[in-house]
Amino acid sequence: MSDREGAREEESHRPLRFKIMTKSKGFWAVIAVISLAAAGFSGYSIYTRLAVQFACDAAETGPAPESPAGNLIGTKVEPAGSAEQAAAPPELKEPKEEPRKPKAVKTVFEYKSASAKSVALAGSFTKWKEARMTRKNGVWRTEVYILPGNYLYHFVADGKKALDPGKTKAPSGESIAVVAAEDNK
Repeated sequence: MSDREGAREEESHRPLRFKIMTKSKGFWAVIAVISLAAAGFSGYSIYTRLAVQFACDAAETGPAPESPAGNLIGTKVEPAGSAEQAAAPPELKEPKEEPRKPKAVKTVFEYKSASAKSVALAGSFTKWKEARMTRKNGVWRTEVYILPGNYLYHFVADGKKALDPGKTKAPSGESIAVVAAEDNK
């Protein structure tokens, strides 16, 4: 028996499924391309979700940091043993004013819905944990102390996400709360 006849005989005993798989390389190439496309789409969707999450965190802005030593630009530094410093009496030195720390501001959130059975507030200031709201005359209300800055938030009414209709929206689809510092001088 020649090698060709042995190969044909061996090929004829193979299951039909194996014959189809070996003869349809184009089919498997298409499957590979579809698999790569699905993996690429999945990776892109995960990337966009993470980018939105990190973009939301960047939306929180606080007051501008102040230098603890004050404004040092344009000041002249004298050596410790200078004659001017030794001659100046200690009572003429100006006391340094401590930088003020920002204080949390009481912020009121309201959601109007007479039909809702439960409403909660979730936002970047609560680390997206839901804070319960209380209802009075069809208006759900809660007070939260927040440091000055911009924050993203939404309401959860009966388990469904709801935005604040009176506030501007962020690109991520959340409402934006702008908390200004109180001036108590």
